[in-house]
Amino acid sequence: MDIEILNEDRLRYWCRRANIAEEAVNELAEIAGQVKGDTTLYSIFAAFHEATALRGEWHRQWSPLPYDPTVQSVFDERTSLFYVLAYLAALPYTEKEYLRRGIEAQVFDETMSDFGLWMFYIYERTGKWGFDRFMWVWRHLTGELFRLGRLQYVLQDFEFGVTAFRNKSTRRVLLLADPQVKLRPDGYALGAGRLQRDDDQPLEDAPGAAEAWQPAFSETVDGWHGNPIAPYGYALKTPVFLPRAEWECLLRSGDPVLDIHIPRYAPFTAEACRDSLRRAYDFFTVQYPQRLFKATFCHTWFFTAQLQQILPAQSNIVHFQREFYLFPHPGGPGYLWGFAFSETEFDPASAPRDTSLRRGVLDWLAAGKELFDLPGLLFHSPEEWGTQPYMSTWDQEK
Repeated sequence: MDIEILNEDRLRYWCRRANIAEEAVNELAEIAGQVKGDTTLYSIFAAFHEATALRGEWHRQWSPLPYDPTVQSVFDERTSLFYVLAYLAALPYTEKEYLRRGIEAQVFDETMSDFGLWMFYIYERTGKWGFDRFMWVWRHLTGELFRLGRLQYVLQDFEFGVTAFRNKSTRRVLLLADPQVKLRPDGYALGAGRLQRDDDQPLEDAPGAAEAWQPAFSETVDGWHGNPIAPYGYALKTPVFLPRAEWECLLRSGDPVLDIHIPRYAPFTAEACRDSLRRAYDFFTVQYPQRLFKATFCHTWFFTAQLQQILPAQSNIVHFQREFYLFPHPGGPGYLWGFAFSETEFDPASAPRDTSLRRGVLDWLAAGKELFDLPGLLFHSPEEWGTQPYMSTWDQEK
């Protein structure tokens, strides 16, 4: 079997397309040379290539990629380079699929640049080239995730139990709570704010469990009855009735949504987000005409609810959060911690204070306050990006 990526000129070509730094490419070229010159390594590489690129048997679990012991014994701390080389070997097949679907080369290059970004992330943290996002980039190679400008997108089913409605005359959007999610007295999800190491703790033992309440939801021929959610992500105990004559259902569990992801490093401005959304709405309408998305969804550490109090109002992160309608979810500080501090261990005492974000988060925690992330939905158009319609309307009505 001739595997294109093992030929150095083709390796360098595909690495340019994937935005991989020259120094890292040189190391990958060394790995490729060793693979070609060793029958055992080549056999392992070819078998992995056949399983993944040809049969689609990617590592899809959110867990570390299992390494072959023989590969580890040869490459030691550079083992991940052997496997990222094997993942890059799928690029010619992915490009063929892009061409078949009429997708521009620019989209291919933008999407595959994630390889270079994550390799640089490892280098930035350790001073060595490596890769650890194997459980993530299979989506890029299978044509499920696309980067369009500043943001990345995946078309998927909405997996949460909240239901969204829009008033037919005022166009106001309102979410009704998931009846399966228990809520704290303040309307946030029971379990929100727990440390990652407390995840095994039963919800019955979580703070506020004794006063927890269960929202209601029902649908009749006349309309819908349930507990409304404030756009800031908490539910209200007083239920409402939405008459079918006045309200329309926008989104329910199982409907297709456009799931947003936020790559590292590039400037994060309102203009860049607006342009990306414009491109995405056009792209997915053309590519998936039989599966049109009903809303845009995002679950990011940017949606840590308390960031609106920690960061200044003009922060791009705050602006992004305020564009979405947040809803209850038992998140914790770990999501923000992993991205803002690039650490898996939650240890505020030893964490660096070298940015305003980090200082703000650490001061917030030192004051004994909680942190938790929330998911969010967006229903307005890219042209309306910047209007923050859900939170602004809620603030005015209050």
